[in-house]
Amino acid sequence: MARIEAQPGVQSAAYIGYLPLNLNRNSSLIYAEGQPFTRRADLPEILTGAVWPRYFETMGIALLEGREFTMQDDKEESRVAIVNESFARRFFPDRSAIGKRLSQGGPDRPFWEIVGVVKDSKYWSIGEAPQPFVHFPLARDYDGSVALVVRTTGDPRSLIGAIRHEVRQLDASLPVYDAKTMSEHLRLSLFPLRTGAWVAGGFALLALLLAGLGLYGVMSYAVSQRTRELGIRMALGAQRGDVLRLVMRQALALALAGLTLGLAGALVLTRLMRSVLVGVSATDAVTFTSVTLLLAVVVLLACYVPARRATKVDPMIALRCE
Repeated sequence: MARIEAQPGVQSAAYIGYLPLNLNRNSSLIYAEGQPFTRRADLPEILTGAVWPRYFETMGIALLEGREFTMQDDKEESRVAIVNESFARRFFPDRSAIGKRLSQGGPDRPFWEIVGVVKDSKYWSIGEAPQPFVHFPLARDYDGSVALVVRTTGDPRSLIGAIRHEVRQLDASLPVYDAKTMSEHLRLSLFPLRTGAWVAGGFALLALLLAGLGLYGVMSYAVSQRTRELGIRMALGAQRGDVLRLVMRQALALALAGLTLGLAGALVLTRLMRSVLVGVSATDAVTFTSVTLLLAVVVLLACYVPARRATKVDPMIALRCE
């Protein structure tokens, strides 16, 4: 760890039992001191993990209260734990969690003192709701399989070779595998969401195509029903531009009403999608503006073609139509 932290461009580094968002779930039956206890099976199952000192600093997880783990927490009698804000809010809603105790399995098991509270983060998947989590000191309990996380000031990929070299210098037989940036690591967690997005996007494009075809068909039928009226207007001196504006104006009035109702419905329904949105809000102005403009273009094209055809109506033929 000292060799890696001494590398140029490294801000901090730490170990963790398993990386978050790795579709790997580790949990324990947690008893918070002072809570009612009947039997072990009734205890809540809480996500847990073991981390190294400076892990929260490396991952950018804010420490809200108390302290992080230190290398002095490596002794067997050092039973300390760090919980997230959801855990503190659930089990100690009206007082600070610092100094309180918890155990794995019930009040008859060894207790761990809570020394810190950190901000909630994502543990299982990007779209998960905030949930309680307990961190234990990895320095105290050895784990032969760990992940190394490194926070850098520049391109993280440029340091992978240097990190491999330092590991080989210590033990050439120690395997280092699956070295990648956090962005690359997130691809696995985001795969189900991206797959769903592609499927939803495909259906959305199909819906847009059907809406355009439907609008074109309705406008064509509406224009054909007004052939006699348009012929009379042109026979009385109306210009083609006048007829085009007349048809477009009425078509766009209906389209505007539809877009308004659609936007209102979208603003309501997208609030139900907040849990699966990443990096964008449910009322993102850019998304709503771009989609509205796209639909407006489709509406204009679907209305323009029938309206353009209406301007080519021969007044004499139109007047002879029944």
